[in-house]
Amino acid sequence: MIKHRPLILSSITLYWVLSGCSLQASRSAAAVEQAPESAPTATEVRVQIPARPFPTETLYSLLAAEIAGSRAQYDLALGNYVQQARETRDPQVAERATLIARYLNDYNTALEMAKLWTNAAPHNQDALANASLAHLQLGQLREAFHYSVLLQDEGGEPLFQNIAASAASIDEAARSLLLEDFSRQLARHPEDEQLLVGKGILLQQSGDYPSAMEQVRKTLTLHPRSIPAAILEANLLHQLKRDNEAIAKMASLLEFYPENTSLRQQYARILTHHDLALAQEQFAILSQQQPANGDILLSLGIISLERQDLETARTSFEQLLDRDQHTATANYYLGRMAEARNDMQEAIIHYLQVNNGNDFLSATLQLLDIFVRQEDFLSAEQHMNRVRLRFPDQSEALYVLHSQTLVRHNHVLQAEQVLNEGLSHFPVSTRLLFARAMLNHERQRLTATERDLRQILKLDKDNVAALNSLGYILADRTQRFDEAYELLEKALRLKPDDAAIIDSMGWLHYRTGKYPDALHYLRQAYETAPNAEIGAHLGEVLWAIGDQEEARRIWREALQREPGNKTIHETITRLKADL
Repeated sequence: MIKHRPLILSSITLYWVLSGCSLQASRSAAAVEQAPESAPTATEVRVQIPARPFPTETLYSLLAAEIAGSRAQYDLALGNYVQQARETRDPQVAERATLIARYLNDYNTALEMAKLWTNAAPHNQDALANASLAHLQLGQLREAFHYSVLLQDEGGEPLFQNIAASAASIDEAARSLLLEDFSRQLARHPEDEQLLVGKGILLQQSGDYPSAMEQVRKTLTLHPRSIPAAILEANLLHQLKRDNEAIAKMASLLEFYPENTSLRQQYARILTHHDLALAQEQFAILSQQQPANGDILLSLGIISLERQDLETARTSFEQLLDRDQHTATANYYLGRMAEARNDMQEAIIHYLQVNNGNDFLSATLQLLDIFVRQEDFLSAEQHMNRVRLRFPDQSEALYVLHSQTLVRHNHVLQAEQVLNEGLSHFPVSTRLLFARAMLNHERQRLTATERDLRQILKLDKDNVAALNSLGYILADRTQRFDEAYELLEKALRLKPDDAAIIDSMGWLHYRTGKYPDALHYLRQAYETAPNAEIGAHLGEVLWAIGDQEEARRIWREALQREPGNKTIHETITRLKADL
């Protein structure tokens, strides 16, 4: 027989605290809580739990959980609490397990424990709030809505607005069902601000801006100073291209609520499309209001850089590094700034520290460009080798980018070496073969060019780029017009609207003296893609048939788009034409 004894925890001192997850679940619908990355502090927290009889094994398991927590062994603490919550069905044990799971971002366990908690204490607002939040964090929005309805019925503050905001990522059918849920609950609570705003957000996400705006007007009639409704209204006005109205309304509201950071952030974001100076001013205010917010500091730095306020930009990015926030992006922009003032050593240091994120590829290419400009080919090779080791699935593309950078700076021999090395690792890579073919084409090496393009077509007989390139080269550089026609005719069948292929076919007709057909194809190509290459060809055909004024007009027009285009300048020089 198991002996029972009272669990004496009425004044037990716990030496760990769930930072960001207090023992009372958040009832705020303003934002979903995010657990901090830092470990819990050692602040004392006294937990009052009514005495009740528990088996000895349960008592020891719970005490072991608290000891594990005090030693930062949170997984062990959670495991013990989950086990005892399942066995005892005790609401307070389930509560503790829920909060630990939330701190550890274990949303599935948090949901299981929150539902156990609500089953044991169906009228407990904290239990209902945690169940709604757990469903929300797992993307189960209608379930989250259900628990928020129960929470509202118990007099708590539900998460309706957060649920609506999270619906941006779901499909239209699921959003329609959620919209029906909101409408039903609004029939019960027609003046509830969260429900009114939430329905407006859902309508906005569905692209029904007029209905969303009508919902906003209704909300503001009932709640004239509703910040969420005002922000939604500003978003809608921005989407409707009525930014001046949005800016005026938000500026007016900020006079009443100067400390409201959500309002000011939206105001600043809209200003970035219209007035960078005022946007920078607003982000500077926000940075003072929320000094620990790295997102705001990053925005301030980027806008300052855009405005050439280099001192503010540099200070903002360096502060991010000091705080270990957005370090990759901050290093990238500091590298750009160093490069702009020709401090290549500092630029290299910063670019090397961009190890992830959206700026990684840009930093990689900037660093490669610096090494190539300095003709430090060994450092360039070592750098790209490191990147390839880190991203092996991108190796082919990285070889191509490396070679293109070398070509851009007229280091064609080194570019060829890079492509040869790439092909030694990826001998059937059509991407690398095509890059080498184009390099050889630029070097007037017809045999090598044709060999690589033919190899591509052996690997992929319908490779349109190879068909078009080889067809054009044979038409332009040889008398093998029948072969060229066969290749280009197939390419056109595969991609009949491709301007480059149409241009090639037009050029082939020009080379075989079929000027009307050439003119037909080249005009079609130029209308589809009026670039300088096609303009050079069209102008030459016009010149050949005696329409020299029209040829000059086409060339001038093309040069306005691409003043430095080599093909068009060579064409004008070769034909001894004057513009």
